[in-house]
Amino acid sequence: IIDLTKTENIDETVKVLQVEKEGKPSLETLKKEWNVKDHRVITDKEFLKDKPLKNARGEQTGTKFVNRIAGPFQKMIVNRAVSFGFANPVEMDTKAYDAGTPEDKIIKAIEKILYSNKTKILDRQIARELYRATEVAEVWYYVKSETHEDYGFPCNYKIKVKVLKPWENDVLYPKFNEFDDMVAFSRGFTVVRDGKKVEMLDVYTDEEMKRYSKGETGWIEEKIDVEKNVIDKIPVIYATQDQAEWSDVQYDIERLELLFSKHAEINDYHASPKTFIKGTLTSTPEAGEANGILQGGIDSDMKVISWGQSPDSIKLEIETRLENIHKFTQTPDISFKSIKSMNQISGVMLKMLFMDAHLKVMEKSEIWEGYFQRRYSVLKS
Repeated sequence: IIDLTKTENIDETVKVLQVEKEGKPSLETLKKEWNVKDHRVITDKEFLKDKPLKNARGEQTGTKFVNRIAGPFQKMIVNRAVSFGFANPVEMDTKAYDAGTPEDKIIKAIEKILYSNKTKILDRQIARELYRATEVAEVWYYVKSETHEDYGFPCNYKIKVKVLKPWENDVLYPKFNEFDDMVAFSRGFTVVRDGKKVEMLDVYTDEEMKRYSKGETGWIEEKIDVEKNVIDKIPVIYATQDQAEWSDVQYDIERLELLFSKHAEINDYHASPKTFIKGTLTSTPEAGEANGILQGGIDSDMKVISWGQSPDSIKLEIETRLENIHKFTQTPDISFKSIKSMNQISGVMLKMLFMDAHLKVMEKSEIWEGYFQRRYSVLKS
C-alpha cells in the first residue's frame, strides 16, 4: 500500500483503494426502510393498490385512495439498542498507578481528550450509525494551537475526532491483509468548489496521510498540512456488521404495515351502520336531522346492518408480527400496556423483561470491546 501511494499513477492507486466491503447492504435501500415516508406500503402502488370507483354500468368514475399506514419500527429497534448499550457511558477499566508516574499521566490525558471531544455523545451517534448503516469509523487528528496544559503537560496542539458516517454520504474503504490487519483506510466524500461538486479521497496508512481530488483529467494529489503519520498507527477506528438491526424482521414490518392499512379500510367501510331496505322507500330524513323517520310502502322492510367485531385471524396475525419484531431483534416491549399486563410487577419480573436486551448488549460487545481497545491504543500513541 505504501509503495502504491508513492507511485505517479494516481488513477491506478485510487482504483485499488476504492474497493468497498463485499456483500455490503445497499445504503439506498436501508434509508428507504428507515424513513417512514419511503416505506413500501406508502410508495409502492402495486404492493397496496388504490381502489377504482365504478357506477352502476361498471364504468370507472374515479379512484378511492386507500389508507397507507406505516410505522417507525426500524427507528424503535435501533434507538432502543443504542439506549440499552450506551445509556451508561463507556468507562476505561485501568489499574491504579501512583500519581505523577508516566502511566498515570497518560491515563489522565486520555480521559481529558475524551471529555473535550464529548465522546459520551459520540459513542451513541457511532452506535446508531453502525446499527442502521452497518459500518462506521472515527478518525483522530491533531490541529496546532497555542501552548496549553489541558492534557496535563505542555503542548501546542489539540487532539480531535471526526466520525465518518455513511448515512451522511461518507464512503468507507478499509483495506485488510490476509491476517485481517488493517493496512490502509480511505474515506470518499465530496466538497463544493466554485459551485461544483468535487469528489475527494483521504487515505491513511501507518506511515502517511494522502488526499486526492478528481479533476477533469483524472485524480490528482493535493497538498495537506500533515503528511507524515507521527504515531506510526492508522488513526482510524472502524466497525462493521453484516446487516442492519431490523433486516431479519423487515418482512414482518412490511406485512404488519399492510395489515394496518387494509384494516383501516375495513374500519372506514364498516364503522357507520348501514340501512338495508326491502320494498319501496317513500321518504327519508334530511341530512343531520335528529330523530329522522324513514317511510316506506305496505310491503317494505328495513334492517340496520352493523359490524360486531374484527375477525380474530387479523388480530392474531397482528399480534404475532409484533411479537416477532420484538423477539427476533431482542427489543423488549416496554410499553405501558405491556408492563400493565403483568400480574405482579416485581424486580425479578422487570429483570426478565429486560433480559433479551442485556443479552444483545453482551453479543454486541464482540464489536465494541475491540473498537474501544483500538481507540485507546491510538490515543495512547
